[in-house]
Amino acid sequence: EVNRILNDESIRKPRVLQFFREYFDYDRAGRICKDSNALRLAGGDERRYYETMFGMTAHTDRLVELIVQEDKQVLRELLTTDRVVYSPGRDALFYSQFENLKKPPRAKNKQDRKKKPKPEELGHTVLPRGEPIWVRVPEVIKGDKGDRRLTTLPVDQRMGILSHPSWLVSHTDAMDNHAIHRGIWVRERLLGDAVPDVPITVDAQLPDEPKETLRHRMRVTRQSECWRCHQKMDPLGLPFEMFNHIGLYRTTEQGKPVDTSGEILHSGDPKLDGPVENALDMIRKLADSERVEQVFVRHAFRYWVGRNETIEDAPVLQAAWRAYRDNDGSMRALIESLVTSDAFLYRKVNR
Repeated sequence: EVNRILNDESIRKPRVLQFFREYFDYDRAGRICKDSNALRLAGGDERRYYETMFGMTAHTDRLVELIVQEDKQVLRELLTTDRVVYSPGRDALFYSQFENLKKPPRAKNKQDRKKKPKPEELGHTVLPRGEPIWVRVPEVIKGDKGDRRLTTLPVDQRMGILSHPSWLVSHTDAMDNHAIHRGIWVRERLLGDAVPDVPITVDAQLPDEPKETLRHRMRVTRQSECWRCHQKMDPLGLPFEMFNHIGLYRTTEQGKPVDTSGEILHSGDPKLDGPVENALDMIRKLADSERVEQVFVRHAFRYWVGRNETIEDAPVLQAAWRAYRDNDGSMRALIESLVTSDAFLYRKVNR
């Protein structure tokens, strides 16, 4: 019965998509309230920004559904794919390079300064016809409506969902990137570790230095009493500084070459530990890790069984991981293993 439902494409499976939304947390982008001035300086247009972010979340949904439908090395493909679903007329800006955006013309008089700039004046036309340089021949998504397209990204700029604007913006704040939150996500969702809560005696604020880079402002976390915890997250989050806080790829920050270096520390797998050049280098290493794959299975267990695992669940987790691995990274095989296990069939429901 489980196989029948999973293999029947006419049956909607919203719970599967919801799992990936909760796992990646890419659906928060439209709810991150951005400071108007910070948004403008980053290359965004406040008039359409939030609408676009909600739309890009839906586009990430479509990509997830496509990869799950293909059902081959699902986690690895989600982390490393060069494909993206986007609307050419609306989303092209957010997949462009920040340094290539057009600068808005300087107002000549007070009356002109009161006028709202046109979208093209804020960089919405990177190249003629509004297409960024990376776009290749787009492919219309089968059965889809509207102007969504499936195309590919440059491998030296983007890789997988963690480089898509929907995920990047979901892990920012009103003014800037949030390398700490991004590092926590990698630590917990990919490495299966935990980061303690902020002690109540700590004033968890970075210096207010708008002319300095985020990495420089985060120097305060290097203090000995802070670094005990921050070493688990900062080196994992700072490689994502190759993108600004609305998800645009960049090579400079505050007029200086952006520093994207980082390091994987205390992962539990000696093969993983070591320095990384940037976010793409780190994602590639994590995607190749057997430990990351096992942590992914653990999160799937928690979602479908509805509780955290215990020591007694070891056989169920091992069977689920073998099912996923032996079936070429099949999500269907993983779900089938979990929902036919004793942990699922004999779960207790609180009334």
